[in-house]
Order: sequence, then structure tokens, then C-alpha cells
Amino acid sequence: MRVLALDFDGVLCDSSREVLVVAVDAYASLQPASALLPGLRKLRGRALAGDQSFRRDPLYRRFAELLPLGNRAEDFGVALWAIDGGLRVLDQAGYDAAHRHVGGAWRDAFHDRFYAARDALRAADVEGWRRLHLPYSGLAETLRGRGSAWRCAVATAKDGRSVRLLLADLGLEGVIDPGLILDKETGVDKTSHLRELSARTEVNHLAKAASLGVRPVLAGWGFNTPREHDLARALGYPVATLATAGEILFDGV
Repeated sequence: MRVLALDFDGVLCDSSREVLVVAVDAYASLQPASALLPGLRKLRGRALAGDQSFRRDPLYRRFAELLPLGNRAEDFGVALWAIDGGLRVLDQAGYDAAHRHVGGAWRDAFHDRFYAARDALRAADVEGWRRLHLPYSGLAETLRGRGSAWRCAVATAKDGRSVRLLLADLGLEGVIDPGLILDKETGVDKTSHLRELSARTEVNHLAKAASLGVRPVLAGWGFNTPREHDLARALGYPVATLATAGEILFDGV
């Protein structure tokens, strides 16, 4: 049996607008006196309105540079906290230091406020919330075509309810096995997700690559930056583009 495990945010779904909007709401509720908020609120308004120019704003670009260094909702808060504090975070070690410095209580509070802000946004206008998420061109077609002989799973730090609500909008209904949506409740990292995926699919040969016997492939689109691309190549992992995803994912095994 062949199983393909895919991340959601930044891989299956361009959720950059939603992540920004919700992260700003959560940060504003936790750090109401922050001098960063006026700029963040302007960015939020542009993203919510569908104005794609927000992506070129230096403040958003700094935020986006930090996203791949984190993993869960609280990491969006750590990124904003680091920017707010003027910290120069250039790599994983620097990010991990900021993550430790902000403290577990603050991260937990941001986590809770992030999901509360998402729930509020979705409850106020579910269709507007859905429109904040965009598909990546051609990806669903690649998975539906060349990946049809595989069981496709989602391994994500996002909440499962959001994933299930968005699959049809992204053209992925019928592509992702509904029994293989492993969300933030599965564990804090992808190792936990892959172990659970192994148990659910009875794939028991996870013993070689990346300590679990899986074949890692980095998505060259979405949240990953050239920093992540270079690191993946240095470790010997392929970096797929939307144009080469079918070849790399399905012909390279």
C-alpha cells in the first residue's frame, strides 16, 4: 500500500490570508498595547478584503519568513512577538531561542486566542472565511490523476474541522481519505502524525529515511522559503514545484 501524507497550510491550501487575519486578531487580544498593531491591522484589512498587495508589504514578508520555522498556531504568535521586539531571527536556532524566551504560558494563551479568533471569524461569516483559503493551481488535478492509486492523507497542525470544511473548496473532496485527516490533536509534530498514520494504514515498514522510513519531499511553493529549499537539498531531499510535483511524488518511488 502506498500512502502520501501531505501538510495542509502552505501545501494543499494557500491559507496565508486567513493565517494573517486570525493571527493579528489573537495578537491584538493578547498584546493590546503593542506598537506593531496599527501596521498589523492595516495588513489584516487588506488581506481580508482580498487585496493581494499585502504580500509585498515588508511587515508581512518578515512574518512570512518566520512561518516555516514554527509548526503550530502558537508559532504565529511567536513570529509576531519576535518582530514586535525587533529580534533578528535568521535561522531555526534563533527562532527556537525566541520560542523559549516568550514562555510556555504566553504560547498557550496565544494558542487558545488564535482558535477563539478563528471560530469567531468563521461564525460571523463562514463563506467569507472560506474565501480566505485558495487552492494551488493544478495540485488537486495532479493528486486526483497520478495519485489516484495512492491513499492520500493530511498531516497538519491545523484543526480538523477547518480541513474538512475546506476540502471541497480546494477540489480535494474524494482525493483525501476522510479517515486519514490527522490534525493538531494527533500530536505536536509530524513524527506523531506519521506514527498514527502508520497505525491507521497498517503500513509497518517505517524504518529507514527520516527515522520513520518515509520519503520526505519539500513543497517548493507555499510558506517555504529559499532557506528551507537549500536545507532540504543539503539533506538530500527533493524540492517539488507545482509543475514537477506529479513526477517527483509518484515517479520517484
